[in-house]
Parts: sequence; C-alpha cells; structure tokens
Amino acid sequence: MSQLRTLCVMGIFDSQANREIYGIKEKLKNQGISIDAYEPHITFGIYTHLDETSLTQWIGQVSAQGKRIPVFFNHFGFFPDGRFCFLAPSSNYNLLGLYSKIREKYDDHCTDKGCLYSLSQKNWVPHTTLAAVEPGQEAKLLSILWESFSPFEAELRQLKITSSDTSEDVAVFELLD
Repeated sequence: MSQLRTLCVMGIFDSQANREIYGIKEKLKNQGISIDAYEPHITFGIYTHLDETSLTQWIGQVSAQGKRIPVFFNHFGFFPDGRFCFLAPSSNYNLLGLYSKIREKYDDHCTDKGCLYSLSQKNWVPHTTLAAVEPGQEAKLLSILWESFSPFEAELRQLKITSSDTSEDVAVFELLD
C-alpha cells in the first residue's frame, strides 16, 4: 500500500487557455492582489486517507475512456466564505459526465472543506481559481476583470493527480482526441 496524503484530481487546459488565464492573473498580481499559485485547472476532487495507487489506477481508467472536453469560460464569480475569485465555464454534459465518472468510485472519501466536490452534496461549481481577495481589494479586482476578461474557449486535455503535501505531480493522464 502506498503513502496516504492529500491528493487532488484536476483537469488541465490547453496552452492557449492557460495563456488567457495567466494573463489575467498577471494583471491582478501587478495590482497587489494575491493570485492562486496553481496552474489553471478545474478541481474534480480532493481526497485524504485514500490509497494513492488505487486513486491513480481509477483516474487512469477514467482517462482511458474519456475524451478531450471543450469548455467555454463565460463568467467570473466569488466564493463568499473564502473570498476567492474564479473564472467559470458554462455547464456542459461532457464536463458534468467526466466529473460524475471521476467521483463515482470514491465520493464517500470526500474530506475537503465543506465537501465542495461531492456528488452527494450536489453543489460542485466547476471553476479555475484566480485570486484570494483581501477586504478593500474588491473594486480593484472587479475593475481588472471588467477590463481584461472576455469569454474564451478552452479544452480540457489532461487529468492530473497532485499532492498538496508536496505540490508534486503524482500522475498525469492525457485525454483522447
């Protein structure tokens, strides 16, 4: 049995979408707003006390059956409890289907704060985090987003498992064309 640590399953975008997101993050950073340090992604689940090898095998199986998914980032928003700002895609059946498939095996291992990624909670918000907003920065952040954000297309191309304990990539799986 492999080491037990906090693991995150995320979907990774194409390089053009990453450039769009990094461009917005850079403008926020230049204005003193604390940006999210992770590469642009959509989180499908966070797991603690789950065997790494089992999760890696499962995500490998899911990715082998999955295809790349086009997504359309058409809005931004905030999570009020953590004051996090994000970009979000419009919903589509392929994205929701991939999320459901990933979560079906280990949904009962949902241990993240508020279980944001659980199928049973029915409250998943697909998003890519941009920044954490400090009190008083809201107007500056909104001004930058109104000025900088235009809806754009992206493609989910990979599934990746990372360890938040070490920030390392545990496994990366390509989605099929």
